[in-house]
Amino acid sequence: MSVRTIARRCLAGAALAALAACGGDEGVDARLRLVVPDHNIREEGVECAGARPFGYVRAGAPFTVEAPDGTVLTEGELPAGRAENADPSIDWGTERIPTVCVLELELDLPERQRYRLRLPEGRPLEFERAHLAADEPLQLLVQ
Repeated sequence: MSVRTIARRCLAGAALAALAACGGDEGVDARLRLVVPDHNIREEGVECAGARPFGYVRAGAPFTVEAPDGTVLTEGELPAGRAENADPSIDWGTERIPTVCVLELELDLPERQRYRLRLPEGRPLEFERAHLAADEPLQLLVQ
């Protein structure tokens, strides 16, 4: 084997090792359901935004997803939400019922063990990679 071939293999191996050491930036598909417990009276299924005191949770509002050390991994704008029955065990007997506003996010995040979703106000919402299932979105309660 020539010296050149050995050198190329060493460089290729070093490059792969460097990528692995950086945690590899393989993407993680994150499907999140942000549930805003505002109990606003709406028709189920209509477009919504958070009602008081969650008015900051609305279409176009900025968000960031961070690593635990505060490094911003991605940022974007919230989509519009959809109203869902706040208590499905009750037959309200009317079209306008107490609802929660649910916003769904689909994100491609770098591989990390933990994440923090920051909205314009309120507490950051922390979640773990282990809870991101491919078949169901992870539900986060806005507080």
